[in-house]
Amino acid sequence: MTLRAVVLGCVLAACASAPLSFPAYYTAVNSEHPQYPQARFIAGTGISSVSAEDAGARAKENVLLQISTRLESEISSFQLYTTKGEAATSRVSIRSSFERADLIRLVDRASQGGTFYAYAVLDRAAADSELAAAMSADLTTFRGAAESAGKARAGQDNSAFETAATAAIRIRPRIDSAFIVRRAVTGQPAPEEPEYVSARNQLLATIEEARGRRVIGVVLKNAGGGQLADFAASAVRRLGLRPDSAGCAAREKKDLTDATQLDVAPEERCSEGSLGERCEVVVRLTAQACVGSLHGAGTIATVRGMHPSDREKARRSAWDKVTAQAVEAAVRDALKGTVLGGE
Repeated sequence: MTLRAVVLGCVLAACASAPLSFPAYYTAVNSEHPQYPQARFIAGTGISSVSAEDAGARAKENVLLQISTRLESEISSFQLYTTKGEAATSRVSIRSSFERADLIRLVDRASQGGTFYAYAVLDRAAADSELAAAMSADLTTFRGAAESAGKARAGQDNSAFETAATAAIRIRPRIDSAFIVRRAVTGQPAPEEPEYVSARNQLLATIEEARGRRVIGVVLKNAGGGQLADFAASAVRRLGLRPDSAGCAAREKKDLTDATQLDVAPEERCSEGSLGERCEVVVRLTAQACVGSLHGAGTIATVRGMHPSDREKARRSAWDKVTAQAVEAAVRDALKGTVLGGE
């Protein structure tokens, strides 16, 4: 064997036994990929002894987990930011989740000793651009509806106010959620957020002011309803509204804008059947704004009472089934279309 062959054999043996150079960002905590700095990317590593595909899936899951963790703190931060000095917004709940896993890319792979490694990233700026585009239509709709609601309230056009305000508050949760996700992705509020929050809180304050002035006239149409009128008035109070017993016709003109009449019409039918006395009760509720065309309806489904021989006992048995809870549900349904109690 020549000297050259011996030297070459030693070199090959040494190379075979030496450990491979392995990037620290796969295993070391707080070690970032040189091409994907943390300031611009959210990165995650996946390690698997099964396959390269499994490692890739784990890397993407790691990125998703980081975003989900950030969302929890950003929800609190957004809530604090939006409720600062705004008592009217304190009752608004917020939920958020990241639904754009398609924006996460696998950018690097490696394997060593039967273990597979993968590196996944989310480009903060690119993801924010996608998220901004996705929420653009909602944001435009909200701005228009909130502006219309403010003008209608100032002009005492209650019908237009209810319509515009309802349209705005229906999409508010989606917009709140979208801004929170963008915070979690970029690490800072979006440029459009302050303007939106100002309009959002102004709308909520206007709604709260309108609710505070709203009065609901509970009018019992038929006698014999027992506690029905009291149940209805209590239900109105639980919605955060003010009840009285005056219909629209009994109010002064200046008070009509913020008034709604709630008609409570019980119907009672009693008869003698093969099993004795039988009574049925159904209650229909209709709500009508004193100004404008807004209206709504609710119903307490038919309840029955029976007694072998005493009609009055059968009647009381039926009425006992008209509970405060059933009345509240019907009142809520009736007022949902006429006031913002159903938001």
